[in-house]
Amino acid sequence: MNDPYYNFCLEEIKFYTEKINEIINQGLKDPKKYYEESKSEWKKIYQMIPVMYMMNQCNEFPEKNPDTVESLQGTLPGIPSNVDSFVPVLP
Repeated sequence: MNDPYYNFCLEEIKFYTEKINEIINQGLKDPKKYYEESKSEWKKIYQMIPVMYMMNQCNEFPEKNPDTVESLQGTLPGIPSNVDSFVPVLP
């Protein structure tokens, strides 16, 4: 069927059916181990969410607009000619 919503539902059924089978076949054999492994996996996923969010934000920045860059060039403060780059004085 070409209905994307129907296909989505079928994929969800498949995913959760496989998850149920995993719990039945592995989880019920050693519930404590299954619980601890599941918590460990979710902890890793939760830790990755901020990284994935930041990567997504970096990909959403618009491309540089040359018109904007040109219009801002006259407004940016310049470095005074009598100021050199910072060089720390060593004792």
